[in-house]
Amino acid sequence: MNKPLYGMAGLLLMAGVLTGCNLSEAQNSAAESLASVKVETLGELVPAISRRFVGRVDAVSSVDLSFQVGGRLTELPVQQGRLLPKGSLLAALDARDYQLALEQAQIQQQQTLRDLNRKRSLLDNNSVSRAVVEEAQDQFRLAQLRVESAQRNLSYTRITAPSDVLITRRLADRFVNLQPGTPVVRVQDVTEFRVHISVPEDLVRRVSSPELVKAELLLPGGEDQRMLLEYREHATEPDQVVQTYQVTFGFERPKDLNLLPGMTATVLVTAAPQLRGADQLDVPVAALNSAADGSFYLWVFDPQTSEVRQRSVRVGVMGGERVQLLSGVQAGEQVITAGTSRLREGMRVRPFSHF
Repeated sequence: MNKPLYGMAGLLLMAGVLTGCNLSEAQNSAAESLASVKVETLGELVPAISRRFVGRVDAVSSVDLSFQVGGRLTELPVQQGRLLPKGSLLAALDARDYQLALEQAQIQQQQTLRDLNRKRSLLDNNSVSRAVVEEAQDQFRLAQLRVESAQRNLSYTRITAPSDVLITRRLADRFVNLQPGTPVVRVQDVTEFRVHISVPEDLVRRVSSPELVKAELLLPGGEDQRMLLEYREHATEPDQVVQTYQVTFGFERPKDLNLLPGMTATVLVTAAPQLRGADQLDVPVAALNSAADGSFYLWVFDPQTSEVRQRSVRVGVMGGERVQLLSGVQAGEQVITAGTSRLREGMRVRPFSHF
């Protein structure tokens, strides 16, 4: 009668052993999954930072061109969306009145020149005073100025492309009478393209130094199609809402790609590693942990034992995604910068360089 009981007890004991083995295996598997952490050596090169930003392509400038004189618009040989080289005719007024004014000024100039030469001859014979000759000289100079003004007004009857321009919009129609300053055509300077991105404060210091950063434009069609960008300028005042700074890059207008101002583009910014000295130790903000009393601590990794130890630290100024360390650690020590939430004192971990 006892054999069935012994048999039942044996089965329960075996089930408990198997359950304990399964729990132990699960715990070991969980421990192994927590054993990988990200480690950074203090005082060494901070790894290169690569970030992607959505930027907006823009022209160097966008202006509305107008005539400096009034008249009837007779020529407007432009099409919206067309790219025209420097010096191309964009618009022209009826120039006949200005041509007549120039001819009249030239005739008056010739008359005053003849009068001046005649009075100079009389002065040589002492027939007129020097004051009469000087007045003739003034009249000749005034006639010259009228000719120059008429020539300038005649040149103002034509608008030519000041550079390689993209015709954005026609703002007037042919055969209408225009007043001086009336916009006729809107153009964009596309001698090169610009792309604007907004970057956080921890990166704007590097972006403004071309030797510390490399910016690339990712062209549509694949990750392997990239165009190197050149730094142009950056805003010194942050956006009031998101606290980012606008940085502008320039690049040559692609010949085989229909890229237009106003389009969005992806910009890959890779910041070069920077050397941080022993007196300028800092760590990513994610590496800091807060104690119950409000103090901060780090997890320090011992490469000889592969164990981690908790270390209290005093922090300084926070700049972007990194915070300065004032005391508690030394240059050359290794700290855990990611995977700290489930660490415990003396835990063995396996470091790796990147995710």
